[in-house]
Parts: sequence; C-alpha cells; structure tokens
Amino acid sequence: MNAINQLPAWQRLHAADPQALEDLGRLHGINLIPEPIARPGTTLRIRCARLQDDQVLVTDLLWRQGDDDHPLFTVETGHRVLRPGQAFERIQAQGLSTDSSQSISLVLLHQLLGQTCLVLDRIDQGLRVSMQSIRTFQLNAGTDNTRGAEDLADVDGHLATLNAPLSFVLQSLDDLEQAALRLRRAMVCRPTARPEDADELIAHIEGVQRRARFILERQRFHWRAAGETVAMSDLNVTKVFSVLWAAFIPGTALINWYGQNFRVMPELSWDGSLWTQLLAVLVLTAVPVLMVKQSGALR
Repeated sequence: MNAINQLPAWQRLHAADPQALEDLGRLHGINLIPEPIARPGTTLRIRCARLQDDQVLVTDLLWRQGDDDHPLFTVETGHRVLRPGQAFERIQAQGLSTDSSQSISLVLLHQLLGQTCLVLDRIDQGLRVSMQSIRTFQLNAGTDNTRGAEDLADVDGHLATLNAPLSFVLQSLDDLEQAALRLRRAMVCRPTARPEDADELIAHIEGVQRRARFILERQRFHWRAAGETVAMSDLNVTKVFSVLWAAFIPGTALINWYGQNFRVMPELSWDGSLWTQLLAVLVLTAVPVLMVKQSGALR
C-alpha cells in the first residue's frame, strides 16, 4: 500500500503554478495561498533545501496546520521534498498515531530539518576546504612554493557562492521554527501528541539556527581573510619594487650627474676616480635599503 494512503490525516498535494494552487484550494474548500502576514490557521510558506547529487535544490512548501480534526495540507510547488515512506516508518517506530495530523506534522518537520542539516553540513565542508586553501597560501608565502594572488580567485569565488545557500538555510530554519511553534500551540489546545515532543523539535531547530549563524560568521571571516591575503600579496610585490627603486636611485643620480656635459669636471682625471664613485654608489644604495629594513617594512 502507498505510504501516503496509510496516513489519512495528511493531504499531500502538488501545484506547479498559481492557477493549479487555486484549483486545489477550491477542490478542498480551503485557502492554500499564503498571506503576506502569517496568522494562526492560515497557510504558511516553508522554504526547503535538500541535497541531490552534490547540488542544493531549493523550493517552497506550503504548509497548512489546522486542528487535529482536520488533516494536514502540504503543497509542494517544485521538486518533491517530503518522503511519506520515511515518515510512516518513523511514526510506527515512535508509536505515534497515523490518524493524528499533529503526529504527522511533527515527523515531517523533523524530516525537513534533517534535510536542512545535510545542506548545512555540505556548506561547512566547503568552508573547511576554502580555509585550508587560504592557510596553505599563507604558509607558503616567501618560500619556493609561493603562489600568486590569482590562485585565490577560485577560493574567493567559492566563498561568494555560499552566500545564497546560507541565506536560504537561515530562512528555512526560521520558517520551520514558525511551523513548529504553531504545532506546539495546537498541541496545547487539543493534544493528541505529546507537547514535549514539540518542545524538543523547537530546541533542535534553535540549535541548528545557532550553528547556521556561526557558519555564516565563519564564511564572512574566511572571505575577509581571503581578501586580506590577496592584499598582503599585493603589498609584498609593492615592497619588492620599493626596495629596487631605492637601490637604483643612487646609480640613476650618478648617471644624470655625469650626463650634464659640464665643461669642467676635474674629478674625472683623479687617480681612483672610478672606484671612488662606485664605492659611493654602493654606500648610497645600502643606506636606503637598511632604512627600509629597520622600519620593518620588509617583514
């Protein structure tokens, strides 16, 4: 038997466009269109994210939680995100009633939260890879394995692509929390399932929310670290040119001096004039280089 048929208190629907959604609402005699300001007893929009073949798929799920005398209505507007077979198995394993919309809601919200956690795990894994690349870049600075700033372009691009899924996960967790709070209030009014189970679900959602916000802060920190690493790489190149400029200034000055074609230049006929001038150039070259080094600019 189909798992959805074994859960009579759940109406699982699918609508690919607004017209189909209106038709479903007229068919079942309820309003399935979410309102701009969510109120108790109205349809709630839950943003859902799940992994499929290393890709994050996102969609909206419409959720209408009524009294336990009425079934739970869910409308999947894109790809399928709910798994009736898994929900039925969990209900049986926990000894919950298959005729209770509250029990079904509790299990489905746990299911959606688990899918969101898997997306969060994949984002966390991507952050660890990006941070390792940045760390390797920093440790190799000044060695034979030094890489250019262009090697961090992929890392910076990858960190930028994490903004959208992270924001979507945070929105999804907020929607799940709102649905769980509605379920908790329904259990208080007419409990057919334990309110403690709803409290446990809400606590779990809040824990995942804290983790998601921490990962968001990590993503921003890594992004800043990548930018600062690129800036430091550019600064090191500037340091090299500054030292070269300081080293070549004395020689350039000497060439300019003797390129003026003065009529009288008696030092050209002195004994050891060439070596004296070369020694003076070396001294004048060493002085600015030592000054730059002592200032700490070469570190």
